[in-house]
Amino acid sequence: MAAAEQMTAERNRASPPAVYVYGVTRSGIGLRRLKGLADASVDLVEHGELAAIVSDAPPGQLRAKRRDVLRHTEVLQRALENETVLPLAFGIVFASRTSVVDDLLVARYEELVELMHRFDALIELTVRAFYREDAVLAEIVREDRAISELREATQTGAVSEAARVRLGEAVAQQLEARRARDADALLARLLPLAGDVVVEERRAEYEVLRASFLVDRHALERFDTRMQELAREQDERMLFKYTGPLAPHSFVSLRGA
Repeated sequence: MAAAEQMTAERNRASPPAVYVYGVTRSGIGLRRLKGLADASVDLVEHGELAAIVSDAPPGQLRAKRRDVLRHTEVLQRALENETVLPLAFGIVFASRTSVVDDLLVARYEELVELMHRFDALIELTVRAFYREDAVLAEIVREDRAISELREATQTGAVSEAARVRLGEAVAQQLEARRARDADALLARLLPLAGDVVVEERRAEYEVLRASFLVDRHALERFDTRMQELAREQDERMLFKYTGPLAPHSFVSLRGA
């Protein structure tokens, strides 16, 4: 072996790889050959009744690339199949497995155990609802006489630019009012099946609701059924994006030591 290669091998033996941490769960769960970031094998670092879900950290600077964020989420979802999981934010790296024990599991043991009990059997479900653009605009025109008349006038071309601006503003106001009512109505149907909810700011013009629900595993089937009911009832005017079960990212904020 060349001298440089020998020095590198000795340095690698002396310095174990950094450790990437996905989340915290209970000791003793099975992970069934999970692959983590950079296809590294996922296993557990255990202390008492807690276990950190870990793999070797990828070499170099860690960036939030889409494939890595998705793999982080996938590992947590697979672990969630077996046990309660407290997710860590993407990108948490510890110097070694000893550091994971000392700086996370030991240093925050009581806090983590309390959180584990508090979120026992709880999962996160995310719901996003969007208007079908043509359908909601047709509703607004049909139900508001002033907007209907303005729209007819603009279609003839015999109106001022100011009238077109008024039409746009009136439609926007009606859309916002309708969106608020519909969001409240959706929440009223879903909240009885959830223990908590986080409602986020809407990010798209025709988005009605962006929310995360904290749900007991035993209520998952009922929540699924309720979502199916809503999708059928609103089929002509709304689209839904329904995701989960997920680890409760929106309700637990764990970072490094």
